Amino acid sequence: DIKDIRVTKPVVVMEAGDITMPGDNVKGVPNDGDWPGAEHPALSVDDDTSTKYLHFKGEEQPTGIKVTPSAKQVVNGITFTTANDAEERDPTSFELYGSNEGIDGPYELIASGDIVDFNDPNTAWPRFTMITTPITFDNDMAYAHYQVLFPTVRDAGSANSMQIAEIE
Repeated sequence: DIKDIRVTKPVVVMEAGDITMPGDNVKGVPNDGDWPGAEHPALSVDDDTSTKYLHFKGEEQPTGIKVTPSAKQVVNGITFTTANDAEERDPTSFELYGSNEGIDGPYELIASGDIVDFNDPNTAWPRFTMITTPITFDNDMAYAHYQVLFPTVRDAGSANSMQIAEIE
């Protein structure tokens, strides 16, 4: 007599929210130390909008972070918060990658696009302010490591860097 036996894995449903937290392993991209000591990569995920990450190569090439969140989770959206000054340094586009091999990759692209709220040519987004236009995307893979790159800034001709207060 054959019985229909189904084995299922438990499904964990998490509320939408920030998967990063202070103390997560964070590296700059490029990881060359080209930032002020008090504006290092880990400050982009420290849950404090009064701090920021600034990379001096951001006006000339993609810059960002690699992070290993405390928990491996599926990411279907991302949000950004402006830093304290110099709106010309605000990133205007992003690329999100995931890896299950290590913080140094290899990475595969999950999503990319414009940061609409930071892109208005007539009005700079207010300082210390999270975007309000949702950035969501389809993804069903949980990754152990994520890379966020900012290929462009608001005004590369006037900027000397890229800056971001929070990536969530």
